[in-house]
Amino acid sequence: MRSPTSLRTRLVLSHLLVALISIGFLALFAASAILNAARNELENNLDTIALTASDSLEEPLKELLYGQGNIYKVQQTFLQLVAAHPELHYTVYNKDGIPILDNLEDVHELQEVETPIEVREALYDESGEGSTTRKDSQGENTLYLTRRIDQGEEVYGVIRVALQLKPALTSVRPLLMVLYLFSFSLIVLSAIFAWFWAKNITRPIQSLTDAATQLAEGDLSTRVDPVGPQELQHLGEVFNDMADRLQGYVEELRAFAANASHELRTPLTIVKLRVEALRSGAINDPPVANRFLGEIEGEVDRLARMVTDLLDLSRMEAGLVSKRRSVLDMNSIVDDVCSAFNIRAVRAGVEIKTNTCDDLPAVFGNEDQLHRVLYNLVDNALRYTPKGGTIEVSLFPINEGEAIRLSVKDTGPGIAPQHIPHIFERFYRAEATRPRFASDNTSSGSGLGLAIAKSIVEFHGGKIGVTSKLGEGSTFYFELPAMQ
Repeated sequence: MRSPTSLRTRLVLSHLLVALISIGFLALFAASAILNAARNELENNLDTIALTASDSLEEPLKELLYGQGNIYKVQQTFLQLVAAHPELHYTVYNKDGIPILDNLEDVHELQEVETPIEVREALYDESGEGSTTRKDSQGENTLYLTRRIDQGEEVYGVIRVALQLKPALTSVRPLLMVLYLFSFSLIVLSAIFAWFWAKNITRPIQSLTDAATQLAEGDLSTRVDPVGPQELQHLGEVFNDMADRLQGYVEELRAFAANASHELRTPLTIVKLRVEALRSGAINDPPVANRFLGEIEGEVDRLARMVTDLLDLSRMEAGLVSKRRSVLDMNSIVDDVCSAFNIRAVRAGVEIKTNTCDDLPAVFGNEDQLHRVLYNLVDNALRYTPKGGTIEVSLFPINEGEAIRLSVKDTGPGIAPQHIPHIFERFYRAEATRPRFASDNTSSGSGLGLAIAKSIVEFHGGKIGVTSKLGEGSTFYFELPAMQ
């Protein structure tokens, strides 16, 4: 079956379907409530009749039990009860649950079957009452209600009153017909309302559809004018916000691709030029050949580090990093990282100082990842700190011990204010204001270290930042929540 293609038709049908389901459920619920109310009223009436019957039969059954009366007197009282309500089915049981009188069935046949559950409930339950609904001998749903006939703790018997439900509930049928007609009228009105409602919202929805199509075809400047009902206006605003975000993501992706291409092209170009030089005869000059091979090796290492960093950053942003965490002492991480940089710092003529806190609260995190954050920050500081400069690594609690703060302060040239908002972006380098002082090949970074550090810190629920002033150096820091 072919589905309707018109947006208006689909809206009308969907609204009508919702109306059908909603009104249908409401009608069923109302009908069920009406039937339950009628049944409860019927049960209350039967209970009143059973109570009256039990009072009437109490004395005859008592006399019969003690041999002061006979079954005839019980029968007379029973017949009076039957005459008052001929539509009911009465059964009288003795204190052992054996039927002794019945106005519709043979007592001897009843004595052959098991005592009904409602009779046992009346005999043994503290309330002295019992009720159940089941099919009778004619296959009709019947309500059975019982009451114990007793005085104090002395039990004389049980009276059971039964009534078929179908004939008894005929009085509610007109009310149910009114309910069904009213429900049908509501459905018709809903269909009419749905038509006008769909007509009112088709135009702005069509505008959104056209805009989405243009956006899908690559026109990232597409926007819509939020019009129509309040919900559609909000949808238009959300669409525009989504388009803005998408345009930003695409521009960021393009910038990333351009930066990655540039960063990869430079070492590849150097490798290519050195290989061409070697092929052109430089290979016959051992000192030159060894220098070129060293440069090729260095650029290959740089490419390898860049690819590794790109893969790590992609995994972090995709949420695929290891979630294994443990209780960490950040003092130990500071000591390990600073010790690892001591040799490079001595060669560069830079002094590394550490300021730690003995009563520092513990941190719950991934040791390898946090080790890498500090490694990247110290490596970055060493790369931009001139000979004779100082790098100071400080670790201390903040916010009354609710968090810890780790800072790496250098005495380098500093960062210009216009570069600070972008310093943690991938491949971003403020080279114009931050000349490099490291000369060893290992200090040639991939341009991804700070971006990786930012991803790791945010993954741990912390924040990272930088303060800097030209000519006075920079301070990179990150804060992590402490264990409570």
